[in-house]
Amino acid sequence: MFSNSKNIENIGRLFLEFKKYLELQKEFVKLDATEKTAVVFSAALIVAVILLLGSIALLFFAFAMAYYLGNVLESLSLGFCVIGAAVVIIALIFYSNRNRMVIQPIVRFMANLILSKKEDGNK
Repeated sequence: MFSNSKNIENIGRLFLEFKKYLELQKEFVKLDATEKTAVVFSAALIVAVILLLGSIALLFFAFAMAYYLGNVLESLSLGFCVIGAAVVIIALIFYSNRNRMVIQPIVRFMANLILSKKEDGNK
């Protein structure tokens, strides 16, 4: 049955097609990994820029509020202490909710990115 030269040619072509398929799959995995890595790095860069600019704005706002409270309370150091205490309280609230506010969204983003399947070529 397999001694037929036509069958041997068919098996040879099947082997070559399978080899091409594996090479294409390897290229697809490389492209998919590159795309997902670019998405992760761009998201991280955007978050870093937003955090940096937000921190600078928050710093100026905190100084302005401290000086304002210092004038209202007639003690500049008391104004800075009130703002410092408020920042510590906000930091504690953020720390106690870090799982819900930071970890879970990052895990969801990464899982959606890695496990997403493309239905069509336009996506």
